[in-house]
Parts: sequence; structure tokens; C-alpha cells
Amino acid sequence: MKYLILFVSILLFSCNNKNQNKPKDFNEKLVDFAIENSNGKFIELPNLYDSLPKNILDDKTEILIIAEILKKKDFKVINWGRENHLLGPRIVSLTLRKDSCECEVNKIYYSKNDSIDNVTERIKCYKVNL
Repeated sequence: MKYLILFVSILLFSCNNKNQNKPKDFNEKLVDFAIENSNGKFIELPNLYDSLPKNILDDKTEILIIAEILKKKDFKVINWGRENHLLGPRIVSLTLRKDSCECEVNKIYYSKNDSIDNVTERIKCYKVNL
């Protein structure tokens, strides 16, 4: 009888434990790594998007996957901007902060002859004095 109670207790504990510790997806693990280790150096993630957009998105519909992961971790957007380089890509940039950790996230549109060839994102994080 005591073995049955022990078995049921272990089973209940393990089921509850699985629900509380959902596995992180790969992108979230990379963001966690960047927060802890990038020390102001960019980490670029080239394969975040399944398909390429036909056009560069408008500010209202622009979504950065890495920034969304940071927002789920309670980071807040403190700055944003866009840049166009004459001989290079279009860059959408967000700066997010939580406590003394600040992260810069860029979405980079690589294009030639008005067609988008690749879209990547990159992140760098660093400690700030508040």
C-alpha cells in the first residue's frame, strides 16, 4: 500500500512539474544567451523568418521576433528608429530595457533591385548605470 501511495505521489509531482517548466524554444534560448553573454557585441540570427515579405513593412505592422521575446520577459521599448543605407540594407532598430539591462535589436532587410533577398535580426545587450 505504501508503494502505491509513493508511486501516485511521484506521478502527481512529475505531471505538475512538467506543466510549470515548459521547454523554451530555440529563439528564446538565444535571447537568454545574448542577455547573459553578448556584452555589447551583436549576435545575428539569419533564419528567423519562414518567408520573405514582398515589401518593407510599415511602422504600424512591423514586428521584430527578438523584441517580442524580450517584451515577454518584461523588457520595455525605450527607443526605436529606421535607417536606409545607400549601398546596404534597411534597418529597423529598437532599444529595450529591463532594470539595468539594455538590449538593441535590429531587423535588417537585405535587398537588390527593389526585391528583398533576406531578412535577419540581431541583438546585443549590455549593462547600464541608471
